[in-house]
Amino acid sequence: MSIITLFEIMKKLLKVTLLILLTLIAWLLYLSFKTPSNNANWQTQYQILPTVELNGDNISIKNVRDFRYNNDGSITHTNYIDRDYQLSQFKRAWYGISHFGDNNLAHVFISFEFENKKYLVVSIEARLEQEQTYGPIKGVFRAFTKTVVLGTEQDVIGLRSHIRKEKVFLYPLDVPELYTKPLLLNFLREAQVLTRKPTFYNTLIDNCMTGLLAQSDQFRHVSSWLDSRIVLPGGSDEIAYELGFIDTTLPLDKLRQSSLIEPNKFSIDDEAFSDKIRNNFPAY
Repeated sequence: MSIITLFEIMKKLLKVTLLILLTLIAWLLYLSFKTPSNNANWQTQYQILPTVELNGDNISIKNVRDFRYNNDGSITHTNYIDRDYQLSQFKRAWYGISHFGDNNLAHVFISFEFENKKYLVVSIEARLEQEQTYGPIKGVFRAFTKTVVLGTEQDVIGLRSHIRKEKVFLYPLDVPELYTKPLLLNFLREAQVLTRKPTFYNTLIDNCMTGLLAQSDQFRHVSSWLDSRIVLPGGSDEIAYELGFIDTTLPLDKLRQSSLIEPNKFSIDDEAFSDKIRNNFPAY
């Protein structure tokens, strides 16, 4: 190869490299100036945000989502309810993992249990506009606004277990109130803030496991947050198991068997829905 030919090749490579670099810089500048908003043509399930009032022991929430769905996932019944909870009646938290794809692609949520079998599900999600579809990669690059869904178990869990037929696991968390009560309050305060100050959703850091880990003294090192089981939270029960957040008296595979929700045994509208998704935990 002649020196002239080599020089021409290097010139072309340099041009391509510069073009890629300039494109990347322009894209990063676009992302940095992009701002989130609460004003958009939202999909039905995200149109109304919950409003939260915290007053001492009392938690008042308006617009707790309680939708019902067709088998294809379309909405048959839109319903919002208002509920009051007392922090002093908080009992425990349940950690849920809903697998919607291979390679540990999953959605995680937490259901907070109060006395008299009252539950509140917290689900951090991308607030989708009418023409948007969710994608984990898009969720890294400011494609979605963030929302904290506060809903009933029949809605948030039933949609995934009974309608979408995802494999859903529900684990009772063996975590002191020192962690779980502040975790609940953090989620509720975040829901409050998002009504007046929207922010972008981020696939890597916005899920209920990251919220739980942030409360843990055992998960303080930066390197720990690079664990692939956080980015792909289908394996996050392994982290919970290793940290003792869930029952360690059984091997993890046995614990998973007892935590799996079996939708063929009952319907979403079963009055005992919350009991039956916990049938394999008689101690609770």
